[in-house]
Amino acid sequence: MEDSASSTSGRRGSTQAPENYVWPLTALVLVILPQVLVPASMREGPPAFVPAVEGVVALIFLAIAAKPGPVPRRARPLILALIAVLIAANTAAAVRLVTAVLRSTPPGEAPATVTQLLIGAAVVLSTNIVTFGLLYWQIDGGGPDGRLAHARPFPDFQFPQTSAAELAPPNWQPRFPDHLYVAFTNVVAFSPTDTMPLTHRVKGLMAIQSLISLSVIGLVLSRVINILPP
Repeated sequence: MEDSASSTSGRRGSTQAPENYVWPLTALVLVILPQVLVPASMREGPPAFVPAVEGVVALIFLAIAAKPGPVPRRARPLILALIAVLIAANTAAAVRLVTAVLRSTPPGEAPATVTQLLIGAAVVLSTNIVTFGLLYWQIDGGGPDGRLAHARPFPDFQFPQTSAAELAPPNWQPRFPDHLYVAFTNVVAFSPTDTMPLTHRVKGLMAIQSLISLSVIGLVLSRVINILPP
């Protein structure tokens, strides 16, 4: 009994290692690359300034993460501001794509093709997933470092692992892939699936993310269906 109790106590005292920025930066680079490598003639939106802004933000993230030790708490407002810039830039790309779908094609100008619309929509939606995943990762429970230090008494999301002790190790905390999955399911299902938003701010953010993706998916698909031959 004593061995069992001490083992349980030891497991409860275990903690996760601090989270680094490798996966967030990798995800961000993966959504920037298609915007740079795919020729503009093959896609509709985003404008050229969007990948430029995203590239600058990625470099700043890299500079912050490259410093030895954990990311300082005083850098968190800057990180949140940079993620907000990413979301604003991608929202501008979404608006441009939706406008291109809704407007009449000017005389003498070729209408957007199915390939251009689908590639443009894929770029906007994948960026939507990554940028909101970054935001959820940074605000949930005070961010990566705040969650490990239990700086906030209540989380912003309820993951299955936090509601049932047998589903995860003791002291389990969500990491970037968990928040990226939340952002993904919110785009494809327009609602939370296995993870529930608990606070007003993340409910509002998830509503905005769903609205952006719904506008792009709904309008682009309807236009593609109209373009395709019967």
